[in-house]
Amino acid sequence: MTNDFRMSYFMPPIAPIKDEHGQLVTPPTLIPCCEVSVEQVFQMITCNENLKVLTEQVRNSEDIRTAKASLLPYVTPCGTFSRRSSKCLIDPSLLTVVDIDYLTSYQEAVEMRKTLFNDLLLHPVLTFISPSGRGVKAFIPYNHLPMADDANCITEKMKLAMLYTVMIYGTETPPPFGEKKKGVDFSGKDIVRSCFLCHDPGALFRATNE
Repeated sequence: MTNDFRMSYFMPPIAPIKDEHGQLVTPPTLIPCCEVSVEQVFQMITCNENLKVLTEQVRNSEDIRTAKASLLPYVTPCGTFSRRSSKCLIDPSLLTVVDIDYLTSYQEAVEMRKTLFNDLLLHPVLTFISPSGRGVKAFIPYNHLPMADDANCITEKMKLAMLYTVMIYGTETPPPFGEKKKGVDFSGKDIVRSCFLCHDPGALFRATNE
């Protein structure tokens, strides 16, 4: 059976854009453009030429964080929402997301992309390299318990996936002074957590539930 995990798709920017005087130029996008399936996300990541150009702009920027927030489209992997707010969940996607950040090189990200995809317990439906080129995102399916609260279920599944990933793939080696420590990003456990899309021709997708 083909995967049809559905999520909301938003156009940029994710945060307000202001000019040098602090005046608002472009407000943040709070209403989704449409719904997409995880397969459509995979097709965008691997085949969309406009996204390829935007990804190159982000990676060549002096401030990648600001560039991706203003240039890249994004999705809410945990489900569909009427508005970018945890209170506005329409339907859970039955996916959670794990980020591994601050890897030492693009090649390490390539290797981690495959490692996570092949993990028999996580069994992601999609893994791809993040906008920085030094991280990996994994969309991980889960079973929803009957009568379970949607928001609580998503949050708990996300925590479990993060904890497992950091135990198996985390690093105990302290980073050099002033540098970020590579590992799982625990900063976003909200159900409306956003995930920037970027070009990755080598993204891995599981087309069927195996």
